[in-house]
Order: sequence, then C-alpha cells, then structure tokens
Amino acid sequence: MTRAFEVLYLLRDTSLPLSVQEIARETGLDRTVVHRLLRSLLQQSMVIEERGLFRIGPASVLLANRYHDDLLVRRLALPYMVELQANDIADKPWTANLSIVVDDVSAVIERIWTPRTPLDLVLSLGDTFPVHSTATGRSMLAYYEPDKLVETIGAERSAELAPVLESVRAAGGVGLSKGEAVPGVEAIAAVILSRRQTPIAAISVSGIDLGDQMDHVSPLASTLRRAASAIGQMIP
Repeated sequence: MTRAFEVLYLLRDTSLPLSVQEIARETGLDRTVVHRLLRSLLQQSMVIEERGLFRIGPASVLLANRYHDDLLVRRLALPYMVELQANDIADKPWTANLSIVVDDVSAVIERIWTPRTPLDLVLSLGDTFPVHSTATGRSMLAYYEPDKLVETIGAERSAELAPVLESVRAAGGVGLSKGEAVPGVEAIAAVILSRRQTPIAAISVSGIDLGDQMDHVSPLASTLRRAASAIGQMIP
C-alpha cells in the first residue's frame, strides 16, 4: 500500500505523464514492482494509461471531492469569503482564498475572485505551495508546537522563519507574503484557530499590488482577522 502511494504522489506532483521506467527511477522501486502497482491502480481508475505513459486517473477526483465537500471549515468560511468579495475587494483585481496545510505544503481548498482579476492569477482548487513561503502557511505555522514546526519544515528553516512567525503571532495571526510563493503576487492571510486554538485553515486575499493593505494593521488585515475569528469560534 505504501509503495502504491509513492507512485500516486509522484504522478500527483508532475505535470507530464510518466513511463514505467521514469516512475521506477524516481521512486527507487523495481520496474516489476511498478508494473504490478500500475496494473492494480489502473483497475481502480486511480491512474490512466496513454500510449505507455501514466498519469493520475479520475477516481482520485472522486476521493478528493468527497473530502473537499465534507470539510467543515470550507462550509463555514464560504459566506465570509462571499462577503469579502462583495464588500472589501469588489473593485480590485484580487482573489479571496481558503487554504489548509497538507504535510509541508499549503493547499487551496476554495477561492472567489472579482471580475477584475486576471484569470491567470486565479488559483485553482488543489494548488499547492511550500508552506513556509505563503501568507496562509505562515499564519498557520505560527501556531504550531515547536516539535511539529521542525517536523514540518525542518530545524534550519524553523530558525530562519522564527522572526516572521513571531510577527504573525504579535499581529493576532496575520501573515504576509510578498512574492515568495508566486513571483509578483502578494498575499495577506489570517489564521483560523478552532476553539481549542488549533490552526485549522487560513483565509487570505492575494493579487498584484495590494499596496498599503500589505500591513499587519491594515483595514484588510483587520477584516480577515475578524472573519477568521468568527469562523474559528464555530469549530470545536
């Protein structure tokens, strides 16, 4: 089972279909083992084959959609994201996003954009970025226990990021990113903490040239912080 996930994770993280030889080389698995795993995954539609090349299959979408639809934080956050889009960023080329941490990446699970937002700047559901580089990731990492933080991003990066995470906590959970995740794109985010003070997700606004909103005490930061707090109070 573990080896099958190695193959799936590899195919998930590549934009091009891969051959058996390429999968074996990247995973370190024997080609015979890769052949056997792919046959099983093909039967379950977890992968598909095109002229001897393999990529993620449609069954993976069904699993992801079920998890996505069942996420409590997504259902709770949507009304706040709609209000944010309508009242706070309506005339701006920006996007409101909701993200969670999965291992060492920040993953987009919902987004709402304005009519002025260039489509190439609209993040896709499931888009992932190194968690330490995003405003959403930083806002959540700031509330990790020290051991979990090191486990997630490593001891060296934890030490480098310590002043940034301290500033997030001092600002009540607001994180900033100035092109570290996506070159040229700025973002401001607020962590969603459960009633137990566990970081669950983060709500953010991203776009080009957020201007004076890129500050821990800006009006947009305050709006995101209030929305995140309200959402978190509804999560046990």
